Amino acid sequence: MSYEIAYSIADDGPQPVSRTYQYRKVMKPMLERKRRARINRCLDELKELMVSALQSEGENVAKLEKADILELTVRHLHKLRRQRRLSLNPTVDADRFRAGFTHAANEVSRCLASIPGVDVRLGTQLMTHLGHRLNDMQRAAASADTPPASPPSPALSTASSTSGYVTPSPPASPVHMHTATPLDCTTNTFTKSPAVWRPW
Repeated sequence: MSYEIAYSIADDGPQPVSRTYQYRKVMKPMLERKRRARINRCLDELKELMVSALQSEGENVAKLEKADILELTVRHLHKLRRQRRLSLNPTVDADRFRAGFTHAANEVSRCLASIPGVDVRLGTQLMTHLGHRLNDMQRAAASADTPPASPPSPALSTASSTSGYVTPSPPASPVHMHTATPLDCTTNTFTKSPAVWRPW
């Protein structure tokens, strides 16, 4: 009886293999080769980058294995992150922003002074608004206990006074507004006029 069962099983022959199994059997080695090729290509690029970076720092690297490349890359990235943290200084960034804001306001004042026929009241309101914003930034910096590295330059109020936009009365003619230049910022033509705001 057992002989007949074995015989019947033997007569069945090998079971058919599915197409999915055949596909995986063929594609798996190919995908593995592609994956290794990608890893090796990236390691070669990392090696070139790390050799260049180390040579720029004065280190001479003759031969690097794959593990050495990965270790040096991780170490270099940690070093860059530490340097970035040291370079991020909120106080310095705030000072630079205020300096840029003051410079931009000076340019606005000079531009308004060089355009004939501009409403002086509009220019005065604009410069007053910019001055209030600068004062708000300085108060916020003082409340955060972040004093500026250097005192703000009074060039904004000086240039505004020269252009005539902080005086209660307009200039005699637009020609006087047009003659206001950066070189006139040191003159005291409008020193007797009360300033609307002060950037310090």
